[in-house]
Amino acid sequence: RRTAAIDSGGMADADARPFMQKADDHLVMSGDCGGTNTRLVLFRVSDRNFLHCGKPPDGDVVFSKKYLNSEQKSFTDVCKLFLEEAGDLLPMACCLACAGAITADQKVNFTNVKTGWTIDGGVLKAELGIPKIKLINDFEAQGYGLLTLRDSEKKKLNDGVPRAGAPIACVGAGTGLGECFLTADSRGVYTCHPSEGGHAEFAPRSPLTHDLRDQLVRLYATADPAVLGGSRPKRVSVERVVSGPGLANIYCFLRSHWAYVDHVGEKIDQEFLAAPKHMMGAVVASGAREADYVCKKAVDVFSECYGSEVGVAALKWMPFGGLYVSGGIAAKNPEWIESKTFYDAYKDKGRLSPMVEQVPLYLVLTEDTGERGALFAAVSMLLEL
Repeated sequence: RRTAAIDSGGMADADARPFMQKADDHLVMSGDCGGTNTRLVLFRVSDRNFLHCGKPPDGDVVFSKKYLNSEQKSFTDVCKLFLEEAGDLLPMACCLACAGAITADQKVNFTNVKTGWTIDGGVLKAELGIPKIKLINDFEAQGYGLLTLRDSEKKKLNDGVPRAGAPIACVGAGTGLGECFLTADSRGVYTCHPSEGGHAEFAPRSPLTHDLRDQLVRLYATADPAVLGGSRPKRVSVERVVSGPGLANIYCFLRSHWAYVDHVGEKIDQEFLAAPKHMMGAVVASGAREADYVCKKAVDVFSECYGSEVGVAALKWMPFGGLYVSGGIAAKNPEWIESKTFYDAYKDKGRLSPMVEQVPLYLVLTEDTGERGALFAAVSMLLEL
């Protein structure tokens, strides 16, 4: 059991001081920390000398649990409860994948937690007594997770041949659009770099998507003086189209478009309008599976725009080590990514189309890549100690 630290006056202060317990040098902790839930894992590494790519780290899960954030006062309390329930074990290293922007001083704010949580890496290190703690962006964890994929957990989509040590990139649509890339050092060890590529401009490819863009510019226009000095923006982010909410935006556009308004299915349209905002995209996906005409068109537009953006990633990062399409939308609807519509838009890059086709393109078949990436990063931290 852990022993409370004793101050100079001889009084125990278990709540304010870290526990004076030696960390287990084969134990790591990782976490997937969102605004609603936190899932934590305690993992015992079987070999401290090696970390192999192409599979999850060798070892065993000692304890794992998901917590509802609203039931705890702070993230520190969540971690303390987790370690207590795990048997008062203390890991040597901890990596937490957080749904938000990580500041230079290792902090992240969750505005959708009622008490306004802040996860502070320095505070956690001091209060928990874990020697090494690192916060990473949730899509950065997605990138590290790519390094754990077995051949059976990814599907090749073209004839591109991966080159050892070349950059790797990932694009994944879900609630938003995440993008990241990885580079290797002289030893072939990869480091993942976060990106805000999902907020780059949406580029229409047809008269229909030009109309879609114009509607979205009007929809998201603001006269807020804090934004662009109050002038109205003339652009829209690609994640307004390529994401779950983006799929809903496409359907919402089509249902009132002159070419599709007469084809709107009454049942699915009522279900769409009655759905909570975060579920509207799922309604459209369900409608497409049921062969609803407008929903199928929405998915077709979505697949084209998604493929085009993945092709842009191929141009930007030239990831000849592999370009991966990940995220819940791809894993749940693999036929959208495997479609001719997606690939034609991916490779349609003018003079550089032949180069883009040489980039090895993969579909990620699992949905736990981010959790696995956080664990991979935690084990990497342990090996550096």
